[in-house]
Amino acid sequence: ACMAGCHNAPKTPAIDAANFDTATAPNADFYQYATGGWQKNNPLKPEYSRYGSFDMLRDNNEKRINDLFAGMTAQKAAPGSVEQKISDLYKMGLDSARLNAQALTPVKDDLDRISGIRTVKDAAPVVADLHRTTGNPLFAMGVESDLMNSNMNALYVSQSGLGMGDRDYYIDEENAALREGYANYLKRIFTLAGFEEEAAASAAAASLGVEERIARASRSSVELRDMSANYNPMTFDELKRRYDAVEWDTYFKILGMESPEKVIVGQPEVLDTVNTLLKELSTEELRSYLAAQYLSAA
Repeated sequence: ACMAGCHNAPKTPAIDAANFDTATAPNADFYQYATGGWQKNNPLKPEYSRYGSFDMLRDNNEKRINDLFAGMTAQKAAPGSVEQKISDLYKMGLDSARLNAQALTPVKDDLDRISGIRTVKDAAPVVADLHRTTGNPLFAMGVESDLMNSNMNALYVSQSGLGMGDRDYYIDEENAALREGYANYLKRIFTLAGFEEEAAASAAAASLGVEERIARASRSSVELRDMSANYNPMTFDELKRRYDAVEWDTYFKILGMESPEKVIVGQPEVLDTVNTLLKELSTEELRSYLAAQYLSAA
């Protein structure tokens, strides 16, 4: 059925010829042929790794939401209303004087908890809380539809825990300058978190060492595209047997999922490395890594 007035809606062509580069033969470079016009008319800004119509939509929505929230701050909202809560939260986020005055206070309790880790067993509840609230150190856990049965949701555990995101930033020689910049960034956030200069440098180096070991085991972005290779279901008992350094019962209890029936492991060999790390790392190295992951995400 057609809604009222839809006959008068302006027609937008499904394919815009201006987005093509017809000077390029499609059988020579189809990407350039199909997108050359768009690329020419939308030069890639330095802050983007890609820019297309969906990125444009996202940017426009961010502007609209920002304008909407900014408009709410000028209104006199009813106490307790959603509008008042959004307005207050928006003002709090922009209140740099308040944020600077608070300094470390908002993260202090969590940092103290991380620095209180004495054994690997102590780490499980801390990691679970970080996964629940802040970031994904060591590995990532989440729920998605089961790739082999879209009627069901499944629990996935997958490679994670790299502050720079992609393993190539840690491994490829051409990225040495990025690694140096990242090491300086870690030193800076530890310094801002109250560490003395020497302690900040030591904690940054320890964290980077852990990340490099995880990175060397991690699958490349190309390998991650192979869906069947990244679908490795295990029972809860199998998970506990293979990755015995993780206190899974404690971990899942904190996440509110006691004894899941099935867990799909994305990259089993990466979790093998994490399991080994948990057995081999000193508590100081583990604390430094978790603190870096937490501070960076917070």
